[in-house]
Parts: sequence; structure tokens; C-alpha cells
Amino acid sequence: MLSNWGLVYLVVGINLATIEITLERYRSAARQGVGPMPPFNPHCHEADFIITLCDQILQFIDPAKHELETVPANVKALRDRIRAARQPHIAGTLDCLSLANDFRKIRNDFHTVLETRFFYYLSPGLVGFWGNPELFGGLATTKFKESRDDIEHAGNCLALGEGTACVLHLVRAMEVIVRLLGKKLKVTINPKDTWGTILNNMDSGIEALPEKNDRQKRKKSQWSECRANLWHVKQAWRDNSMHGKRAYSPAEARQILDRVSEFCCHLATL
Repeated sequence: MLSNWGLVYLVVGINLATIEITLERYRSAARQGVGPMPPFNPHCHEADFIITLCDQILQFIDPAKHELETVPANVKALRDRIRAARQPHIAGTLDCLSLANDFRKIRNDFHTVLETRFFYYLSPGLVGFWGNPELFGGLATTKFKESRDDIEHAGNCLALGEGTACVLHLVRAMEVIVRLLGKKLKVTINPKDTWGTILNNMDSGIEALPEKNDRQKRKKSQWSECRANLWHVKQAWRDNSMHGKRAYSPAEARQILDRVSEFCCHLATL
């Protein structure tokens, strides 16, 4: 919903203001001399235009109609009132000033609702991190299924400028991923191990890998590269623990996320 609320409220606000302006212009054009104001003509071009604007409002607010209190129902009622006035037996019952006042009341109600709503702005450089279930690529998403939600939420938090929350989700993701790493290398990695301990365990596991032929040598080299990537994760974290017990700025979180992504993408290929 975050991605379209801004458009919903923008369209509703613009259309309500346009309806008011349209009715005021009609009223000014229809007034002649000092005689009584003629009723609003439901068959005129302005009536068609207002009905179209009402339809657009109702279309855009449908996903969020429960958030706009009485606004949707009142817009629909006034639209239907104009349509009904086209029937011969109730012709001449629409008063332009009354319609304008009713739409003005809807706009005021809409503004009251807006006063209690807040929106996030995502900068263009961070939009790609929001709502991305494959933030680290399709292969990593497939290989690290238990971490998918935390990886996606880490991206969401980074997009919203919440650096510490981003890192905490990455911590949760890495706790699962390094356990998988331990299984692959057949080394023990405990939940409370520091980055240094994990790297040392990797060293012993990589050293024990066979290298009797070219395939085994390539495999060992790939694991060495994976170890180097994990070292970069440690450096980005700037802490000897993988539990992230401090605050992180969005810039620091971005650096950590990039390093974790690089590490996970490479590990997924092993």
C-alpha cells in the first residue's frame, strides 16, 4: 500500500478541487442579471466532467476506502445525485450552490483525514531496495530460504532510512547463513561466535579441503574467495561481534548490506 497511497491522495485532492472550480465557473456563467439562479443542468458538459472526476476518485480510493472515513460514501452519493437528476420526473432539482457547498464539505473532510496521515518518500537511489524479495538475486533467494524475509526486510529498512533496523535484519539473516556455511565446510559455528572465530573456523575447514585435482583446487580457491568476502563483511560491521549491538547510520547499513550481498551471492554458488 505504501507504493500507491501518495497517488491516491493526490488524485482525490486534485479532483475535489477541480470539481469545486468547475461548479464555481458554471455558477458564474449561469448567473444573469439579478434574477434567481437557474438550477444546475445535469445534462451539461460540466455535469459529465464532474461525474467523470467522481468516478476517478472512487476508482483510486477503492483500495484505501476504509482509510478515508465518510469521503468515499459522500462522493458516491453526490455523483449518484447528479445522475439521478437526469431523470425527467426529478429534473430541475439540483442547486449549483448547494452542490458546491457539499463538495466543499467533502474536501474539508478529506483535509481533516490528511492531517492524520503521514507518507514516506523513497529517494530514487533507494527505491530498488523496497519490496524486493530477490534483493540478493534469485540464486541466493533459492539457497537461503530461511533468510528470505529478513533479507527483504533489511532492504525495506534501508529504503526507509532505518540503518540500525536494516543491520538487525541482516544479523538475523547471517545467523542462518553462517550455520549453512559451517555445514558445507564441516566446521562448528556457534550462535555466539565472533566474526574472528567464524573466520578462523573457516580457515581450518578450507585448509582441510582436498586439492588432488583441478576441480578440487578450483573448489578450494572458491572457498578462499568466500572467506575473503566474509572478512569484508566483518570489516563493514566494524565490530568483533555479529550481533550488532550499536546504532548504524543508513550509510553504514548500506555498506554492510552490500558486503553481505556479495558474500551471500558467492556462497550460493558453492
